[in-house]
Amino acid sequence: MKLKRIIVMLISFVLAFSLAGNVSAASKPLTITVALNGKAVDFGTNLVIVKGKAFVEYGALLKQFGYETEFEKATQTIHAKAEGIQIDMSVGSDQGSINGQTVAIPGEVISLNGQTLVGLRFIGTVSSYKVEWSGKTQTISLTFQGPTDEQKAAVYDVFNKLLLVEAAGDATGLAALMSDDTLMDIKGVEERWKSTKTKTVIENKRIESYTDKVAVAVLTENSTKVSGAFFPDNKSQARYTLHKGADGNWKIYNVEILAVEYTNIPGLFDQAATVPDADKAAIGKVFEDQIKAANEKNVEAYLATLLDFPNKEALKQTLGDLFKNATLAVTVDKWTVVEYNGTDKATLLVSLTTEVDVNGTKSKARGVILNEAGKVGDKWLLNVQASSLSNEQL
Repeated sequence: MKLKRIIVMLISFVLAFSLAGNVSAASKPLTITVALNGKAVDFGTNLVIVKGKAFVEYGALLKQFGYETEFEKATQTIHAKAEGIQIDMSVGSDQGSINGQTVAIPGEVISLNGQTLVGLRFIGTVSSYKVEWSGKTQTISLTFQGPTDEQKAAVYDVFNKLLLVEAAGDATGLAALMSDDTLMDIKGVEERWKSTKTKTVIENKRIESYTDKVAVAVLTENSTKVSGAFFPDNKSQARYTLHKGADGNWKIYNVEILAVEYTNIPGLFDQAATVPDADKAAIGKVFEDQIKAANEKNVEAYLATLLDFPNKEALKQTLGDLFKNATLAVTVDKWTVVEYNGTDKATLLVSLTTEVDVNGTKSKARGVILNEAGKVGDKWLLNVQASSLSNEQL
C-alpha cells in the first residue's frame, strides 16, 4: 500500500511539474470545462494552461463576454469594446488600459503557436465576473457579479432624479444630470419639455455592465402624454450609458432606444394641429399625389413629391426595380396634420392599407406612418423617409 501511494504521489508530482513548465511546454490543450453563468462553453484547442494559468485565444474568449475586437498586427495590440468598457492590451506588455485608465497586466497577453492568448481570469474579473476553480470537476466557473446593492442604488438614483425633473419640466435639473462629455441633445430635450408634458413610469430596470467609471443600465419605460403638443404614447426599452462625474455621482452620457411600441395609435389622430385650410389641403394633396404615383408605377411623379435629398438617383433606381417587379394598391384610410410650425414645416399622420402583388404572390397590410413635410416656395413636399408607428398584416 505504501509503495502504491508513493507511485501515485510521484505521478501527481510529475503532472504538476509539467503544467508549471514554460510556455512552449504548455501548449497542449487540457480537458478543462469553462462555465459562463452556469452554461458550458467549449473553447476546444483555443484554451491552454500555461504555468498553471488558463489562457484562451483572444477572439474566442472576448466574443463570449460580448466584446467586439480589433487586432493591430504592427503593435500586437488587442482592442476590445463592449457596453461600458474598453480594453486595450498588447502581447508581452506589463501595462494595459481599461476605459483609458492604466492597469497592470503582467503576463496576461501572450503569443503561443501562432495564437494570441489572454488570461481567462483577468478578462473575467475586469468584466465583473466572479471566477472560481473546482479541482474536483476540473471546471472554471465565471458568474456575473455586477455592482453591490449600494452601487446599484447609486446608479438607479439617476433615473429617480430624471423622473422628478420630467415631472417638474425642469430644464436646469436635466442639464445637471448629464455628464460633461454627454452625447445627448440637451437643448432638444428641453425644447420638447417646453412644448409637451409627459409622464414616464419605469416598469423594469437592470444593470447590464458596471465598472468604477462606466455603468450601463437597460430600462423599460412607459411614457404617456399629459398635455401640450403632439406626443405618441409608447413603451420603450432604452439603454442608458452613465459616466461617473468629478463629484462622484453618476451622469447620463448617452441613451439608445433598443425597441419601441406605440401604445395608443388611435388616440394619435385626436392630436390634430391647427393648420390653415389652404396649407392643410396642400399637404394632403402632395401625399395623395405620392400614393397615385406609387399605384401607377410612375417614378418621376413619385420623386416630384419629395423634398430634395442626396442619392436621389439611387432611390430612382430602387423605385424602378420595385415598380417593375411589384404591383401596389395603396389606399389612405385617414390622415391628419399633427405638428405645424406656423409657416413651412409640418408632420403628417396617415393610416393606410397597402396591397402588394409580386409575380402572383399577394400580401396586404395596414400601417400608420408619420411623414414630415416642408414648404418650398409655395409648394408643400414630403420627406423621403417616413416613420412607421404600426404595421399589421391582414
